[in-house]
Amino acid sequence: MTKRRLLLLALVFFCGLCHAQEELPAISADRPGALTGTDVMPLYKLQWETGMGYEWMKDGPNTFTLNTTLLRLGLFKNAELRIGTDFLMWNDGQAMEPSFGMAPLTIGMKTRFYEGTGYLPSVSMLVELKSPHIGTKELLPAHLAPSLHLLFEHTFTDWLGICYNVGAEWDGDTASPTTYLGFGVYFDITEHIGTFVETYNYIHPEGNQYLTQFGFTWLASRRVQLDVSADLDFKNLGKFYVVSSGVAWLIN
Repeated sequence: MTKRRLLLLALVFFCGLCHAQEELPAISADRPGALTGTDVMPLYKLQWETGMGYEWMKDGPNTFTLNTTLLRLGLFKNAELRIGTDFLMWNDGQAMEPSFGMAPLTIGMKTRFYEGTGYLPSVSMLVELKSPHIGTKELLPAHLAPSLHLLFEHTFTDWLGICYNVGAEWDGDTASPTTYLGFGVYFDITEHIGTFVETYNYIHPEGNQYLTQFGFTWLASRRVQLDVSADLDFKNLGKFYVVSSGVAWLIN
């Protein structure tokens, strides 16, 4: 009788654990990719998105992103608080030793205005401020650097969706903003593996930049997503590329 009771208790516990796992919200990460999706964190849920990467330029500094961190907290029903920064190592090709530093701290808010129905996209707005005071001195902007992006997302099927962003970014050093335009297509190869390709463009009076990013994601669990990606400049092939990898973790 005792063994049967223990077996019954174990079965009840296991079923309860599985049920609780099913009730966990599936992770929705803003990495990888240069574009930002419209999803916001559920109320009081905290997510940590982090990674590392390497940027190579033929005629410029080569930069290792030792750690990029973005913390996302569901602050209201349809809005999240975002805090992020990068820890960098770079060499301009002239110094004997590499330089290390912390990129300016960025604080922002993403708010979703419309969930999207039928052929109409979901719509969110992302507002961020880059601090001129918190970070390594040589990496800081002279003034507060704001950015504003409108985010749109269509989900056509369980395995296919598109996203597009439009916005303006100020660098904190000049008065003229940079116009940002991005478009991405996203496929789910399996229930756990996805792939994507994005084009993102910076339009500025002093010069434009047209970049493409592609990569893969692996949903290791409902709380953890891993990723790898690469960026290319097809106008300057062989002169610029970025490779990166990372993880998104739904902490609670």
